[in-house]
Amino acid sequence: MANEIQISATLRYSNSPVSMSLATSYFADQSGNYAQAGVQNVGTAEEQLDKGDVTTIGYVAVQNLDETNYVQFGVTTGSYSVKLLPGKGCVMPWNGNYVYIKANTAACNVNYLITEL
Repeated sequence: MANEIQISATLRYSNSPVSMSLATSYFADQSGNYAQAGVQNVGTAEEQLDKGDVTTIGYVAVQNLDETNYVQFGVTTGSYSVKLLPGKGCVMPWNGNYVYIKANTAACNVNYLITEL
């Protein structure tokens, strides 16, 4: 099969009289067969997002469901390249076998989807 994964995003900016936007969309082939999704309660100590049977992560989507606290995550333990403020989310290609994540100040629920490469 081909094109099992679809990613699309649009960024819009408007501050009168200037407005701009950039939209991107693409399909990706998946060599493996697995994906993992769910809502995970993430504490203030580093942990891994549950990836189920996924071995090599291809793409990650994470949404911080908390209304007050942010979460941080990254490819390497102790090194967080992404900071998601309350209510924010992102989708990105992933270059690692795990997603290391932790909450700031208090535990947060995160909604996530991990796809195998």
